Amino acid sequence: MIALEFRALGPLEVRRGGDLVGITAPLQRTLLSLLLLRADEPIAQSELMEMLWEGEIPRTGRASLQNQIHALRRALGAEAVVRAPAGYVLRVESGGLDVQRFRAMVSAAINGAAAARAAALREALGLWRGPAFPDVAANRWARPLVARLEEERLTALEDRIEAELEIGEHAALVAELEELVATHPLRERLWSQLMLALYRAGRQADALTAYRRAHNALLDGLGLEPGVVLRELQRAILFQDPALDDPRNRLGTTLERAAAVLPREPRDRAQSLYEYGDALIRVGELRQAESTLGAARRLAEAAGDRGLQERVRLLLSYLSVFADGGSFARHRVAAESAAKVFEEIGDRAGLAFALAHEAHMRRDTGDAAGGHRLALRAAELAAEVGDRTVATKCRRMAVGCAALGPMPVTAALAMCRREDGHMDKGDSFTALVAAWLLAQEGCLCEARVSYERELARLRADRMVLPLSVGYVYAALAERAGGDLRQAAAYLRESYELVRAGEVRGEISAVTGELACVLALVGDHRNASRFALESRELSTTGDAVSEIISRRAAALVATHDGRYEDAVALSDDARDRVERTDWLTVRGETFEEAGIIRRRAGDAAGAERALRRAYELYGQKGNVAGADRARRALSRFSDDGWLASAL
Repeated sequence: MIALEFRALGPLEVRRGGDLVGITAPLQRTLLSLLLLRADEPIAQSELMEMLWEGEIPRTGRASLQNQIHALRRALGAEAVVRAPAGYVLRVESGGLDVQRFRAMVSAAINGAAAARAAALREALGLWRGPAFPDVAANRWARPLVARLEEERLTALEDRIEAELEIGEHAALVAELEELVATHPLRERLWSQLMLALYRAGRQADALTAYRRAHNALLDGLGLEPGVVLRELQRAILFQDPALDDPRNRLGTTLERAAAVLPREPRDRAQSLYEYGDALIRVGELRQAESTLGAARRLAEAAGDRGLQERVRLLLSYLSVFADGGSFARHRVAAESAAKVFEEIGDRAGLAFALAHEAHMRRDTGDAAGGHRLALRAAELAAEVGDRTVATKCRRMAVGCAALGPMPVTAALAMCRREDGHMDKGDSFTALVAAWLLAQEGCLCEARVSYERELARLRADRMVLPLSVGYVYAALAERAGGDLRQAAAYLRESYELVRAGEVRGEISAVTGELACVLALVGDHRNASRFALESRELSTTGDAVSEIISRRAAALVATHDGRYEDAVALSDDARDRVERTDWLTVRGETFEEAGIIRRRAGDAAGAERALRRAYELYGQKGNVAGADRARRALSRFSDDGWLASAL
């Protein structure tokens, strides 16, 4: 007797010795499919009728079933479909059903080298000619079994891709993976494989874009954030982790494991969760930090610890700005309120913590000098109570305020060098600020040595927020020194980091600064795209993003020939920036205004703007900026002003 071969991984087929056995009647094909789904397993006659007619059994159902069974026996042979005490059984010889062969081949492929696994899985997947059991795919009794088979196919496909990634087939896999994530957008493993294939193919930016696409797909489809594997892979790509090039390594997370090891008492548990949430902020896991701090707040309230409640509330307020794009002014009010509470309860460490947040908001809303004074006071308080961590944060804040605000470059640079001795070993922020100041002094080569060393350190530490800030300061140094293309390259790096980390409070400013620099180097297509994005993300009350987004829009409008719009946007940015004490930023705003006015045909307006830029750069001691403004002014009137100014 020639054995029968059943094929259900695609259109249903039965072959005997290679010849097709005709099973054409729809009800007969449905019955055969149902029997094959449970091959070699008896199915009671009543159950088979329920399955065949999906609960709506006709009056002639029993007779009809008998007729279909007899028809199958005539086609397949009496020994193929037999009646057992428990019901009807479809007998299938070993290997006679492609589903069985597929499962056996996949199981055998588990062990062995990557190349052998890939070949074996490719052969197993080759048994699939289309969707499994198409005649019963919509049958409610069959759906779970068919869905299970499809899951097995997809898992085998993912295993095959993983094996091929191990043997270096990443470039060839990209197109296939793009099709797969389009078809199966909720499978995180496929997204991670696409990201890895893109990264190994030298397409880091596309790999990060794939993460954002995965994030959107999962959020839209399931209402869930990506899981830890995708998040860790994204972080590894951002930091160009060497482990990504070694297929034996698997990325994990330490913070999430640490969260489970917490004390039992509410107060101690709240303190641990607070510290954990603070750590999550530092590494850029802002969404996870929000949920962690939410739990800490509930426990702190239950424990009645007012000081801890205020600390948690202040960090949640901070996250409302930088994770959700909330109001800077509102967070400043929250910091001022917290400071009063800490003073009332005599918590000097808490007061230092609150003053540091208030200093931050003063700096970012245009009062860098006020922020500098508060930061120094907070640093003294923290040092008095022995809180080295907060003291260091406050000194960093003071340095940032000094560089941004009215303190002359020379004095701010001296402060950086003086404060550097107080900082923890390996702290990069002061050195990065110093690099920006060095470039303003005209020492770009020295600035590059400084910031490149710190960027290498931050990449090794894999901290999203500090590295994104590091790239911004590197870009500011290059812009001050006149290398706009290198500034754009660093701003793109920062943009990818803040987008990946969803740092809403930073995205608009970074994007706007990138748009400005791209417009100045002539990359108008990208400048327009980033300018629009910056304007859409600009947060009310965030002076930085409000000013820079208008500057970017003005430069783009100038290129487009919309001079009236360009001048209006530029004037708006000038009005806003003049209410701040950020001398170099004000100088850059007026320098760009000079370019815009000149392109608009307003030579007198351009000259006035450049004079103001020259004056502001001079007040700051920004030698490089003043020199640029002087050269630009040399193209205008010869009324003696320039000579006397110099």
